[in-house]
Amino acid sequence: MHDHEKEPIGHALHVLDTTMRRYIDTYSHKKEHENLTGTNTWVIQFIADHKDGPVYLRDIERRFGITRSTASKVVDMLVRNGFVERHTGETDARLRRLTLTEKSENLLADIRADHEAMEAVLTKGFTQNEKETMLTYLRRAKINVDAAFAEKQQKKERSGADG
Repeated sequence: MHDHEKEPIGHALHVLDTTMRRYIDTYSHKKEHENLTGTNTWVIQFIADHKDGPVYLRDIERRFGITRSTASKVVDMLVRNGFVERHTGETDARLRRLTLTEKSENLLADIRADHEAMEAVLTKGFTQNEKETMLTYLRRAKINVDAAFAEKQQKKERSGADG
């Protein structure tokens, strides 16, 4: 790409995501569990990191910025493959607490090591300040997209109500 050709940020992020996914396919835990994707391993680590309090589907939706339906599909797959268990809530039967099975507990060390390796690869040569700045930019970009999405949804609802 020539200097005068400006690469859109959205395209650069898409390319980075694709490249990261290819790298993730080389992770050590993938050898034993082909059906575990990068996203699945982040969900497993999230549940592990929040063992002290109950973890529910809505926590996964919020943490990963995904819809209820997507979160449900991910959790359903993890339950089907024996990585996660659902427990009916003590106070509210509609809330299903999520816990890890022994199978995923045994994979946690590999998953954490793989995530740390990806972080090291991604941030190689970056100062702590640059890493924090990059995170700030990425969070702001997500807030911008969330706001634009919410605005589109509102317009859609208003035009649907009028039409």
